[in-house]
Amino acid sequence: MELTALPTLEQQHWLPTLEAADAILVAGGNNGYLSYWFHHSGLAERLPALLDHAVYVGISASSMLATPGFNYDKQRLDDTGVYYDDEYDEAAPPRAGDHRGLGLVEFYLRPHLYSENFPDMSLAKMERASIRVRGPLYAIDDQTRDRGRQRSHRGRLRRTVAPA
Repeated sequence: MELTALPTLEQQHWLPTLEAADAILVAGGNNGYLSYWFHHSGLAERLPALLDHAVYVGISASSMLATPGFNYDKQRLDDTGVYYDDEYDEAAPPRAGDHRGLGLVEFYLRPHLYSENFPDMSLAKMERASIRVRGPLYAIDDQTRDRGRQRSHRGRLRRTVAPA
């Protein structure tokens, strides 16, 4: 299902498919752009009811989308009107970015720790990012399953995850 097309379609054409699903798998991409279209399409409002009977599976940016939100460069947004994610060094298209997450979980998640595709995603960078959120931030690498260890307290990086 193409998220950007949903606002042009009547819900009767796409909502029954999601209502019948056991899992809602959401791919990654630009987190600001993904957030914008989730909210703009109305899917963000519908998702809690859909998750009464389905599981949300987020990959990369869409795993971050499940959280309360993203860090972004507020000054750049004020100056240019462009949502810019200063953690992942990427900008959403003009007038098509958003920093809101879906709030499905009460912690923040940042994927790609030490990834070849994101060479700046270091533990030090995630420690700095954790200061800017209100709650625990989990930085995970690309091989993560569900093992981890506690790092510090609220407002700081709470968990780093060892490779599976």
